Amino acid sequence: MHSVISPQAQIGQGGLLTADRRRCTPGGGVFERIYQDWFEDVCCWIRALGGPDADRDDIAQEVFLVVRRRLGSFDGANLPGWLYRITQRQVRDFRRRTWIKHIFTRRRLEEPDTLPHASQNPAAALERKENQRVLYTILAKIREARRTTFILFEIEGLSGAQIAQIQAVPLKTVWTRLHHARKDFFALAAKQHRSLAQREQRSESSTNTIGRLGP
Repeated sequence: MHSVISPQAQIGQGGLLTADRRRCTPGGGVFERIYQDWFEDVCCWIRALGGPDADRDDIAQEVFLVVRRRLGSFDGANLPGWLYRITQRQVRDFRRRTWIKHIFTRRRLEEPDTLPHASQNPAAALERKENQRVLYTILAKIREARRTTFILFEIEGLSGAQIAQIQAVPLKTVWTRLHHARKDFFALAAKQHRSLAQREQRSESSTNTIGRLGP
């Protein structure tokens, strides 16, 4: 069960949101502190925003390059929200660049580094990969604001208050988005299940027909 906490309480995996982290001004070691305290949170947001797992660290590095460049103009208010907005833009830019690159290079669907390692059970690895593919196929059909809230809450484990702060929206908005996202998710999952069942039924029927015809 997710507990609702105040903005002064724990944020993500970064520990207590102290005055230093709520309001920071450029100076010695500030960027390094932000990087150390918030890198894991940024990676979590990248996943929630639909950034590819294989490219998560690269996108995070892009985020912190922007943070370093803009830290001097940051007013110090709501550091998590500021970082989250930068992350949103970087994920969108990355996806746009990837889309353009795909048009010109016709990148393969499966890159070598995404294939299961030899030490893994191939069947289990394929099943996990298929389950993950189905999950993200369903999530991709949910409106972005709802989908992001759903992933942050249900998969990444953030509280409603944490999501409200980083997205700079009222807590009530978070709960509304989550409510609709859950309805969307279960409706889409049910549709996906029916589709798979019908496909298996057609496949079984086709196999039986061939069996009756004989060699």
